[in-house]
Amino acid sequence: MLLEERDKIENKYEKSCRIYLNLKKLEVWKKSKIIHTYITFRSEVDTRLIINNALIEGKRVLCPKIMGNNLLIGEIKSFNDLTVGKYGILEPINIISINLEDIDIIIVPGIAFDLKGYRLGYGGGYYDRFLKNLKRPIKIGLIFDQLIKKELPHTNMDIKMDIIISENRVIFISKEYY
Repeated sequence: MLLEERDKIENKYEKSCRIYLNLKKLEVWKKSKIIHTYITFRSEVDTRLIINNALIEGKRVLCPKIMGNNLLIGEIKSFNDLTVGKYGILEPINIISINLEDIDIIIVPGIAFDLKGYRLGYGGGYYDRFLKNLKRPIKIGLIFDQLIKKELPHTNMDIKMDIIISENRVIFISKEYY
């Protein structure tokens, strides 16, 4: 039902641009040198503008690559460094080895987010396993405003975001990032 709601949202690209502008204003974005972001799939918030501008700003851009049950990391310097991977999602051609604590920001996709920072993903648990033991990277969820819900069901396996950004607002879950 939430996927259908997301699919019906109008002006997704314009709203995605506004989400990027909200992200760009954050001090954590301005200070970041290494970001990890998903590559847009279906009707998700479009991350192409984020990726292009991060590369222009000289940031390292890392993206997820699914292998088995794991979310691995590849670095891209342009969209030419991507290929169609598992589930038909674009992902980096090559994986790299990096200390995950060196990543400044991890941008996380979701079908919906709630005001406590929890997300509804696609059910594979890739991001929750990937984020489970990370302390330093700031976890940012991008979502269209109408898909921010008061509360979503979650378990102790679900990882909360630090910040949620929509086209209309920035919600700071972890107070240290105000």
